[in-house]
Amino acid sequence: MSAPPDVATDVPELSKQQLRRNIFNLVWPITAENVLQFLIGFINTAMVGRLGAATVLAVGLSGKIGHFVWIIFNAIGTGTTVLIARTVGAGDPLRVRRVAQQGLLLALTLVGVVGAAVFILAPWLLLAFKVTPEALPIGTAYLRIIVFSMPFQILPMIIGAILRGTGNTKVPMQIAVVTNAIVVVLNSVLIFGRFGFPALGFRGPAVSTIIGQAIGATIAVRYLLSDHSGVSMGFEDILPYDVNLIKRILGIGVPSSAEMAFWQLAGAILVRLINGFGTEAGAAYQLGLQAEGISYMPTAGFGVAATALVGQSLGARNPALAERYTKELIKWGLALTSVTTAILVLGPRVLMGLLTDDQTAIALGAQYLLIMGLSQIPQQLSGTLSGSLRGAGDTLTPMISSGIGIWGCRIPLSFLFSKRFGLSGIWWAINVDQFVRLIIVGLKYLGGKWKESVENGFEGEMAEGR
Repeated sequence: MSAPPDVATDVPELSKQQLRRNIFNLVWPITAENVLQFLIGFINTAMVGRLGAATVLAVGLSGKIGHFVWIIFNAIGTGTTVLIARTVGAGDPLRVRRVAQQGLLLALTLVGVVGAAVFILAPWLLLAFKVTPEALPIGTAYLRIIVFSMPFQILPMIIGAILRGTGNTKVPMQIAVVTNAIVVVLNSVLIFGRFGFPALGFRGPAVSTIIGQAIGATIAVRYLLSDHSGVSMGFEDILPYDVNLIKRILGIGVPSSAEMAFWQLAGAILVRLINGFGTEAGAAYQLGLQAEGISYMPTAGFGVAATALVGQSLGARNPALAERYTKELIKWGLALTSVTTAILVLGPRVLMGLLTDDQTAIALGAQYLLIMGLSQIPQQLSGTLSGSLRGAGDTLTPMISSGIGIWGCRIPLSFLFSKRFGLSGIWWAINVDQFVRLIIVGLKYLGGKWKESVENGFEGEMAEGR
């Protein structure tokens, strides 16, 4: 059978060495950024962990609320990355610039409204997680400070999405290095009161985050406006709105954010269920999530890389190359996950002991890490395959897999198993969820219809309003 007329057949095939070089150049900065984020989060959590279980729970729940906020902006970031990757592959720098403009404009329009809502509703948002009475005032004060960092976090987030779509993962990594280095140093100073500064306790991380993110946002904006970014935007490019393009960004991004929403809503329900076992149980879960990052953070970038590489390959009308990239990413992701999972499983009490000196929390958290070790490989596989599907413009399948895994397995099984096995029953329910997700996205990917996006009129939709 001859190749479809819209599919490139005269593109020189990349050698395995070139393929791996392209993957490595894209993945290593993302991996380095994720590992850095994990290490910084680990260190910061360890500092907060010395302030008591109530503070750990309050700061952890504030982070959960922050994740709900990022759902909104993740829709913009994902849609922007996918569209830019496709237009880069198609060789259209004008549309790259237009997508970047509209992604930023939409994010900046929403951030003030969302931030004000979080500030006003802070205590009620925490109560939705069934926060314990001793943690409520701490969480409210912390959340109302940290909300002022929101604009400074959104700007690098969207700019990073723009740059990753062009294949530039190094600059977002470098910005993250600077930002997080500043935050961790300031945390050490402001939490405990060193070098003549007052001890701010739980307020220290919030203030540090505002300062660090403000510096990171300044760097990100300056780079985007420079000639080195490959986008070459100016302040005059921010306006006006392009309604058709914004619809296209959200059309791709909203299903991805719905996937995040499934996760975060389920997380809120699980936190309420877990907090019902007491403050130490809630703290152990928050600390366990942080420690678990040692396994999945190094490979989290593989899904991002898959989105960019598959998007660029299909934009260049080369589905065979997209498939080769996916296979190579899966192979290397599995190898790395096997190593990091071994660390997680072989030293759970050591990891928990680095985060807190509460022995009850250490015991409960170590049990969490041991059971979660079983789901690390399916989690990595489904993440990479979902990234490939998103690069093809299919953000619906990952959303469906999350919906079924979370609402069909995780939540009902958590309630059912926890009645019989206590906290460990919840950890087992999470494992079932991860395997179900892998089955759904794996079958969709193996079906091969995602490659048909080369012929489905994507470029025609993008050309509207050029």
